[in-house]
Amino acid sequence: MQISKQRKIEIMIFIILIIIGSAFYLNFKNLHIKFYNKTGKDIDSLVIAGTFIENLKNGNSTEYIDYKEFLFDSGIPYEQISGIVNKKKISQLNWSDCGTERNLQSEGSYIFDLKKAEDEKGNTCLYLTNHNEKVFFE
Repeated sequence: MQISKQRKIEIMIFIILIIIGSAFYLNFKNLHIKFYNKTGKDIDSLVIAGTFIENLKNGNSTEYIDYKEFLFDSGIPYEQISGIVNKKKISQLNWSDCGTERNLQSEGSYIFDLKKAEDEKGNTCLYLTNHNEKVFFE
């Protein structure tokens, strides 16, 4: 049985569309996050949720970074953060003791602002907020 040239072209176009559609589906199924440094300081050796970001200058942002999952608490990002500011290692602000509304997200696209605050002991800490939004303790 002979397949016509027209039919071969249609099959090839169909296969290409399936490949492109699969690539888009797999890409958008992941979690993509971009971070803006709004701490007022440059951060060296920045690590967020186990991903080494290197250095992030004040006022700059990262490209979108792919994560398998990201922790939230009451809709606010709540992941492990560490970095070096002015040659001093700082870590995340643990603003939530409860954890009943913590959940992991594994799909979507987010933009977060990285900010700094002092904990109850006076230590400088880092935390994340949704881009251009304040959290309840600001």
